[in-house]
This record gives sequence, C-alpha cells and structure tokens, in this order.
Amino acid sequence: MPSTEILHRYREFTAPASDSNANGLNLPLDGARPDAEIKARIQHPAVFRDGLLVLGDVLRSDLRHQAQDRADYLAYLLKQGKRANQAVWEAQKSFLAVKYGEATQREAPLDPLFSVSADGIGIEVFSRDESTYARLHLKAGAAYQAEAFTAGTSHIRFTPPLLEALAGIRSYRPLTLHGQPSMAGDAKTVRVPYRWLRAFGQVQAASTLPAERVQLAPVALYNVLLSLRLRKAKTAPRALRYELVPGQVPRLVLEPWEQVLPASGKPYQGAVPQVVRTWGRQRLSLLGRLLPHTNAVDVYLLGAGLPAFYVLDLGAATLTLALSGWTDSGWAGIATFDLFAPGNTDEVLGKRLAKQLAEQPHTLDALSDILRQPRQTIRQALLTELLKGTVVHDIASGLFHHRPLTAQPLDLDQLRYRDAREEQAHRLLAINEQVQLTRIHDLGLEGTAIDGEVQDRHAHRQYQTSFTLDREGRTVKASCTCHDFRRAGLKQGPCPHMIALRLRYAREQAALEQARETPEGRRLIRAETRTLTRRQGDTVLSYRVSLDERQIVLRWGNDPQTLRQQRLLFNRAEEARDAYFIRLDGLAKQGFIDASLA
Repeated sequence: MPSTEILHRYREFTAPASDSNANGLNLPLDGARPDAEIKARIQHPAVFRDGLLVLGDVLRSDLRHQAQDRADYLAYLLKQGKRANQAVWEAQKSFLAVKYGEATQREAPLDPLFSVSADGIGIEVFSRDESTYARLHLKAGAAYQAEAFTAGTSHIRFTPPLLEALAGIRSYRPLTLHGQPSMAGDAKTVRVPYRWLRAFGQVQAASTLPAERVQLAPVALYNVLLSLRLRKAKTAPRALRYELVPGQVPRLVLEPWEQVLPASGKPYQGAVPQVVRTWGRQRLSLLGRLLPHTNAVDVYLLGAGLPAFYVLDLGAATLTLALSGWTDSGWAGIATFDLFAPGNTDEVLGKRLAKQLAEQPHTLDALSDILRQPRQTIRQALLTELLKGTVVHDIASGLFHHRPLTAQPLDLDQLRYRDAREEQAHRLLAINEQVQLTRIHDLGLEGTAIDGEVQDRHAHRQYQTSFTLDREGRTVKASCTCHDFRRAGLKQGPCPHMIALRLRYAREQAALEQARETPEGRRLIRAETRTLTRRQGDTVLSYRVSLDERQIVLRWGNDPQTLRQQRLLFNRAEEARDAYFIRLDGLAKQGFIDASLA
C-alpha cells in the first residue's frame, strides 16, 4: 500500500500551571513543522474545552472490526488436551505479531492539524477509519484575544495527559493558551497511507457540491441523540431520514422504527419536496457535549451516498462534523467519490489560487472575479487543490482557506486511485463498451440486483459480474467469474471487475437522473421504478410506480409488506412512458415526496 513518510517531534506535555484565579495551557505543537505559534487569552474556556474534547472523541472513534487475540484461548485448549497443537499456537502468535505488532504501528493517520491565521484558529481531525471529519474554528476577537501569533499550519497530538488537562478546565477561571513548536523531544517518523490522505481530500471536495440546507434548533438534535440512546436498531435500514417539504419544518425520521421526531427550526426553503437518507447517525452522539453551547444547527445534505455536514454555531466558534456513513471508504466510497477524480488542471492557475488564498480567504465567486477566469475553471482548480490538501473549505461561510495538509507537496498521481484494483477498474472503464450493464432488477425491500458483463480486451477475457445492494447501499451479495473471486471470494475485497461494474452503475444512474428532467431525456427512459410517500399524522401512504417497456405496475398502501397492486398494459412503449410520467406528476401535485434516491 503506497504511503508517505511524515516526521513529527513533540516535547512532553506538562500539566497546566494553575492557581485559584487562572489557568495556563501550554500546547506542544509539532517541532518538525514550526510554522505556527500563538499566545492568546481564551474568552470562552468552556467552549474551547468541550470543542477540543469533541475533536479528541472523533479522533479515537474507529468502527472497523477489531481482530481479537486468541492466544490465551489456544493456551487453554492446549491444557485441556484439545485439538490445538503447539504449532497452531505459535503460528497464531506469529500472525498477530506481524499484523498488529510494532512492525505495523508506524503506519498511522496524520496528526490533527493546527492552523493559525488572522481570522482565527482552525483545528482539523479525520478519523482512522476514514468515516468522520471534524473542524473546530475559533473566531479571533470573539473566542480569544491574541497577544502574539505566527500564521501557519502545524500539528498537535491529543495525548491522554492533554485530554485530562482539557477536562480540568473550568469556565470561571481565565485561561491563557500558548501553542508553540516543540524544540525538544524525540523525533518519530510515521507512514501515512495515501489511501487515508485521499479520503481526507475527498471529504473536503464533497463540501463544495450543491447541498440542501436544513436549519434546526439544538433541541431537535438532542431528541435524535436521546432516541438513539434509548433504542438500538437490530435490522436494516438504520438511517436518519430527512423529509423536506417546501414551507414546512423538516421532519426527522429514525429507521427502521419510522419514529418521527418533533423538529423545531426554520421552514425548508427548497423548491422541490424530497427525502434524504443520511448514514452514520450513531456518530452524532459525539456532539452531545457541545449542545449546551449551541445556538443553531445547520445540516448540509448533499444527496444519496454522500457525506452529511453538521455545522454547530457556538457563538464564538463553529464546529463542522462530516459523516460519510461508511468506514475505510469501501465500495460506497469508490462509487460515490468517482466524480472527484483529479482532472487535468492548469498548474499555473493552481499556484495563483494558492497565492491569493495565502493572503486572505475567498469564496468561489470572489476568486473567479479576482483571477478573471470562468467559475467552472476556478472550481475545477480548487477541486484539485482540495484533493492535494493545499486548501480547506469552510462549508458554513463558503470561504476557501490556504492550509497545506503536509509540509511537502503530495504526489497527485498517488492520490488518483485508492489501490491497484481501483486503478485497473478505471482502465477497464476508459475503453467504451468494455463494461456493460445487462440487467437491473428492483427487489423491493431487499434492495437492487445488478448484473453486468466485463470484457478485458487487453487480457482477452470476458467476465460475468453481479452484486446486490441493500436499502443502505451496502453490497450484500456479489459474484464474478474471474480467477481472483473464485480463489478468495470477497475476503480480499471486491475484484476490479466488480468495482468497474459498480462505477458504471453509479455513473449511469447519475446521468439518468439528470436527463429525466428534460423531455429529450425522458424519451430515453424505458424502465425504472420510483417510490413516492406522503405523511398524514402518523400514517405514511406510499406509492411505487414501475415502468417496464409497455407495462406500468402500481403498488400502494400504508404497510410496505401488504401493498395493493395494479398492472396496466399499453400497445406501445411510448404510450406507457407518457402515462407513467403523467402519473408521477399527478402524485407530486397531491403532495407526495419522491423518495427513490433517498
């Protein structure tokens, strides 16, 4: 797995000097990157304390499966005379030592970023399992009064003594912060995987996409956290669903119980009613510590499969939490983030952007005016810089800030693909008609089955590939006729042919969804299924309308398990398609929300 070596040096953290009237917190920053320093008086110690503790919780959160050490159990079996000989025990111990021992401990994610600028302090963390990103922005003048500072970016390490000292901060005691590079301390080199760096940049790039903004009162988020704490979902789907109707307060629904939570906040300002499912809802519990300080919560919903951004207005600070809903950026990440693949951009324009942002942060429109370049050109250049880690985007303000992720520039070619299998999948997709969808079958509550054919003309081979997606977008079944799958199945992850078919399916679904809004695009649709819902009190009436060539199938009812059904047959496919869209438009006028892509 490709990685880059990063050198860190930190002095040992010392407990803050305190007396009855004041606290002093001396933060050791990375001495190998002595670009930032600040000395300031914190005006809201409680917000500072809880904000940093939330970042520490995000950094420690890791939902990946943790292998267990079975050495003690094997020793017990040996004593009992069971079928576990000494060779098996030694092999087990050797395997665990290689996989989880010191040999692999040097590979780790990048330490949290600590940035200082004229407008404030920014601290960013990204979880080890690549699923959660958080950024705390302390506003200059409101959160602290700076006595002296050096603008730049460094790193900070959340050690247990530091977290313990943060927990001891009290709001009634004045707090002085001094963050300075560590001149002493042992230097340590870690290997940061390019896979992790790539996922970090992709979350940043996702924040630039058009989003539906939902404004909630803090009590609405509290109700979600309380409900999740009292109940545990044992069956799928496990989403937090947002039902958005123009002019109405957003409705929050917890699946699979269909529990509607009372939401208080501003009415939804969008033009079209819609349903958006978000994943990773258990991670919202990380925000519980900050709710007493929160004035308002803004939720930015990007769409199916993309991260959801939660922005907490803390008055003197803001905290942004991005939840992707998966770990290790697996198949879902491969398909969803395909549109963020780095393109060919002008290097000169990228340097001009970096220089302009180094002077002060700007919005996309401001950069377009200053550099006198089309908005789309500037956006593509910013997208590349976000993936390279030279720029950070604040979704709450829309400002782009200069913030180098590493001291040395990253190799963009290494960030282009997650691994060799994904690179091979893109090679297959680069040639027309090598990856074909042969059948897409809607399984209702069970999900969607996708069958395809992959022709590798370079290897002179042809493979039959298929997979099934459940309602949460997870792959529950998969098969391929290639050698890799026959040898190891899915134990080593999806084969390149599965990845290529998943990417083809995601691209065609996105193109279809975009085209169906035009009369020309609608004429190309010959088969699809849409689900529409309407809530009346505690009752939900749902319609499933399916078009298949000359046939329309209607299913409706209040219980998804016992839907009534009607089948309509037409002489021509064109007549069926026209009747299909007339039916959809009529349901929309009756107040039904299209929940097909939620």
